[in-house]
Amino acid sequence: MPTRFSYEELTVMTEIFSEKLGEGGFGSVFEGTMSDGTKIAVKRLQDFGNVKKSFLAEVATIGSIQHVNLVQLVGFCAEKSHRLLVYEYMANGSLDRWIFHGKQERSLTWDIRKKIISDVAKGLAYLHEDCNNKIIHLDIKPQNILLDHNLNAKVSDFGLSKLVGKDESKIVTTMRGTPGYLAPEWLHEVITEKVDVYSFGVVILEIICGRKNLDRHQDEDDMHLLSLFMRKAVERQLLEMVDKKSEDM
Repeated sequence: MPTRFSYEELTVMTEIFSEKLGEGGFGSVFEGTMSDGTKIAVKRLQDFGNVKKSFLAEVATIGSIQHVNLVQLVGFCAEKSHRLLVYEYMANGSLDRWIFHGKQERSLTWDIRKKIISDVAKGLAYLHEDCNNKIIHLDIKPQNILLDHNLNAKVSDFGLSKLVGKDESKIVTTMRGTPGYLAPEWLHEVITEKVDVYSFGVVILEIICGRKNLDRHQDEDDMHLLSLFMRKAVERQLLEMVDKKSEDM
């Protein structure tokens, strides 16, 4: 099992949750420092207070999963109504900050972008094929892909997804995820790991094109990345879509 922390300990480590790193559907993430100087990321979960039994089971599962392309769970807190997860700190933050910024000095080279795509693919393949329990992430997007100090990519928040037994080929669940990354089969509510593959495909396009799949700053015809991509394919002008911010793209 990962280390169990008290709420008071995490309050001290995060300096009363003062430095927010980000916010997602499950709660907010704060920067912290352990007593030995190790930096951590603390996710304070929302609306998880009454699920102590399943929460602890989930923590045990996440804690046993170790892969170089998955963010490591260091510890947790389950005290009264408080539910927090403590992760390894990822120095370069989430991928969206690097591909949607528009600033030349923070642009990624093509080699780094290829490496990130490969890293995420390896992390997903492990979750889908090599875990004791098949894990379908259900919310693959740039905000859930984190980069360490060497710009190695790791998938985060996989432990908050739906756990599926090895013998189950598909699950039926309520729609969840992020608009723009949702696979068409969500409409039929028959979900397999292919929904992650679809979302991953959208992320690959965003990495290559350097823009969001839905960009309201674009002209109406160019607002949706997938339809624009299909149009450019028909017109044989796909290279026009490649992000030009890095010289080697």
